[in-house]
Amino acid sequence: MERSWIEKWFELYERDITSFLIYYTGSLDIEDLVQETFLRAWSNIKKYNESAHPKTWLISIARNMVIDHYRRDRVWSKIKNTLLHEKSFSINTEQHIILNQENSHLYNAISKLPSTNKEVIILKGILEMSSKEVSRIMKSNENNINVMYHRSLKKLKTLMEKEGYEYGEL
Repeated sequence: MERSWIEKWFELYERDITSFLIYYTGSLDIEDLVQETFLRAWSNIKKYNESAHPKTWLISIARNMVIDHYRRDRVWSKIKNTLLHEKSFSINTEQHIILNQENSHLYNAISKLPSTNKEVIILKGILEMSSKEVSRIMKSNENNINVMYHRSLKKLKTLMEKEGYEYGEL
């Protein structure tokens, strides 16, 4: 495996790593973390198992780095009011305000979940990763991930209902 693969992976997966880190840390100021993720990947390229998907490996690096740095307790201390919008919407101002409020309520509810519930919702629900990819990142089996995801959605829905917010079908 050549180190030039890291450059290709950066082009392919930088956006996914950025999205993960934004959701996981609750901060939009994650450029340094993204760079550090790819630097660590570059320096540990010999440890990469070629049977694993590179995006999964990179997100694992990013996840472990954040856990080490913030010690789990502080990962979600700075929650922002809006979700990252990856798609551009052509909606009127009223719809835009409603959407931002719903996203803010959802984001705040996610921030109140236990760490593993947050992770599985971010990875499987928001980033739309497969159960197999999530199981590699969270070091669990696919069945556990599916059960955890289902239970996490129930917890999220309960939290949102407690606070009087609805967010479509979770």
